[in-house]
Amino acid sequence: MPTAVLKSPPAGMPTSIVLTDRTRVGGEGTVHFSTDGKYAIKVYHGTPVEREKLLGYVMTIFRTIPRDQERYILPPLALVQSLNGKPCVGFVMRRVEDRYRELVDFVLHPAAAAAQFKQGRTWADYLKLARSISSALVVLHGKGCAHSDIHFSNFLADLRDGSAVMLEVDGVVVPGFLPAQVAGMAGFMAPEIVHRKARPDERTDRHSLAVLVLHTLLFRNAMQPLIDYATDPETSEQLGWGEMALFSEHPADRRHRPKALGVPLFSRGCLSYTMLTEELRRLTDQAFMAGLRVPDDRPTSRDWERALACAIDELWPCTRCRQWFPYPHWLVPAERRTCPFCGMRISPPAPVVLRLLEERGKTGFYTTHRRVVLGSGFRLYADVVDPSRVPPPSRQQEGHVAHVEWDRVRCTWRLVNDNAGVITSSVDGARQEARRGSSIVVEQGAQIHFGPGARMALVVQAGA
Repeated sequence: MPTAVLKSPPAGMPTSIVLTDRTRVGGEGTVHFSTDGKYAIKVYHGTPVEREKLLGYVMTIFRTIPRDQERYILPPLALVQSLNGKPCVGFVMRRVEDRYRELVDFVLHPAAAAAQFKQGRTWADYLKLARSISSALVVLHGKGCAHSDIHFSNFLADLRDGSAVMLEVDGVVVPGFLPAQVAGMAGFMAPEIVHRKARPDERTDRHSLAVLVLHTLLFRNAMQPLIDYATDPETSEQLGWGEMALFSEHPADRRHRPKALGVPLFSRGCLSYTMLTEELRRLTDQAFMAGLRVPDDRPTSRDWERALACAIDELWPCTRCRQWFPYPHWLVPAERRTCPFCGMRISPPAPVVLRLLEERGKTGFYTTHRRVVLGSGFRLYADVVDPSRVPPPSRQQEGHVAHVEWDRVRCTWRLVNDNAGVITSSVDGARQEARRGSSIVVEQGAQIHFGPGARMALVVQAGA
């Protein structure tokens, strides 16, 4: 079997690795896989000495990253000296389990998502995927790097747990230090790269990330040109993605608007970004309108990561198609609130909707962008009331402080204290208190306190 010899491997890594006969050939090189399933080795075509020097820089950058961030990227771990006795240029990286597939297989178009829905997956799984993608960029950008080639074929994903891993980390960009190896993929590149041939950097990454996040959530490219700008197809494409780039749901310009926008997905419709949470809609506007021509105004990867993490607390299940989607509490009257997948009207009672507030020194509480939607049996997790936290990638080990129950006799929601010290609620001078095991009535406009130092919740909807 083929064997790769490593050059000065770090402690804990073997000096040579036995490889299987399985390979994956790409434009830059060939990827081999170790027989023990632990490693993958990328060997570049030819012997580009300058590439080996760049790899050394990349390894230095990612030599120490927090353990919880290792899951999102595949940085070079060591250089390859030879393959089957022949000198070569390459590197070894951690191997991703076979359960991962290219992200493009899940998000290319609605039919790809529909196939997953038939297997029991839901839109909530795609929300987790989008978060993982953002987290990968947080790792890179936190190290002062840019990726320059963000698209749905450079991520491996497992939809079952919503995890994603970024590929091609060996080609990261550091302005003035590590040059870009590629400009990016058509459809994901920032307009200034297409139009003005600008160099990829962290700001162009922000545009690509926004496109990929929306593609993952809506199963379409939200910047797709839908008209011709020139008789020559190539020129038309360059104009559509570059100089004439336009958000498909721009409120004042409908040139690129899909015909079936807003029609339920399962009726061959097209998901609109208006189905997203308030914070995700705000970031989309910031990325594709305010920041489309002003790169500094684009949301950061951390902005997306936080908004996607918190969006999990606004999901609601459809009683007909069983899909989960952000509960559209902002639509009035309530009869307008329907499932974006099958069109089913959301039946009463309406869920509890909380707006979270945080303490600011001695000046009281201030409003955050976070909302929490609670229905019968829904849990209020500890990370929701802790002002230092956002929802973790998985809540399997996360404790909860309370849950909500529907009181059929009084036709009201009740918040049951499961693990908090004392929960208090006040509205119009009336006060309620719930110790462990007891509950309070959830009333519109009530302020709910979970104890010293915790977030406060304002009840903006209490059923109808």
